[in-house]
Amino acid sequence: TGGADTLRAAGVQVERGLLADEAEEGNTAWLTSVRLGRPHVRWKYAATLDGRVAAADATSRWITSAESRADVHRLRAESDAVVIGSGTARADDPQLGVRGVEGAVQPLRVVVDTGATAVRPGARILDPTAPTLIAVAQDAETAHLPQDAVLRLPRAAIGPGLDIPALLAALHTRGVRSVLLEGGPVLAGSFVAARCVDTVVGYLAPVLLGAGPAALADAGITTIAQALRLAVTETVRIGPDLRVTAVPARKGN
Repeated sequence: TGGADTLRAAGVQVERGLLADEAEEGNTAWLTSVRLGRPHVRWKYAATLDGRVAAADATSRWITSAESRADVHRLRAESDAVVIGSGTARADDPQLGVRGVEGAVQPLRVVVDTGATAVRPGARILDPTAPTLIAVAQDAETAHLPQDAVLRLPRAAIGPGLDIPALLAALHTRGVRSVLLEGGPVLAGSFVAARCVDTVVGYLAPVLLGAGPAALADAGITTIAQALRLAVTETVRIGPDLRVTAVPARKGN
C-alpha cells in the first residue's frame, strides 16, 4: 500500500521478494484476511488409515494417540476461533479449550447449530473458559440460549446448514483471522463445497475399521474431474500417528 515508496523517499534502500515463501508461511492468516476478506481456515481431522473418523457404532474415542491430541491443542492455541458443528456438539459435548500450552489465549468457540437444537443449557461449551458463539438460522428458536452468544445467519442457498461465507464474514468482522475447523464430516463437507478450506491437517492413526463415517461427507463433488486436489506441504510422525498437512493445489500443478 505504498510503504516501500515511503521508505525510498526517506532514503532507505528497499528490495522486494526477499524470503517471500518464508514470509508467506509466517503470515498466512493475515494474508488470507487481506486478500479474501475472511479468516484463514485450517480443517483438522483425525482418522484411521482407511479414512474412518468413527466406528460403525459411532464410537470414536480414541482413534489417534495422546500425542496427536496434545498437538491439536497447539493448533487451537494458534487459532483465533475453533468451529464445530451440531453433530460434534451432540456427540461429544466438547469444551474446546486449550490445555497444556503455556501462555495460550483461549480461542473463540463457535458451534454451527442451524436449528439451535444441539447446544442446551449446561453444555460445556457455554462455560466461562472462553467466549462462545452459537451460529443459528435466522428463524431458529433460541430462548434457551444466552442471547449474547447467538449469531443469526442465512441458510445455505444449496443444501442443509448455514451459509458458510456469511459465517466467515461474521467472524471476520469480530477480528477473527484464523479458524480451526474441528467439526465432523458434514460441516467439513460444507466448508469444502464453499471452497473455504485453506489448509488441511489430517492425523492418521495406524488403525483399520472398514466401516463407519468417512472424514469428509458430501462436498458437492460428483465426478473425479471436480476433485479438490491438494499439495502436501508436510508429513510428521506424532507418536504412532502421521500428521499430514496439505493445501489446495494451484491450477496447473
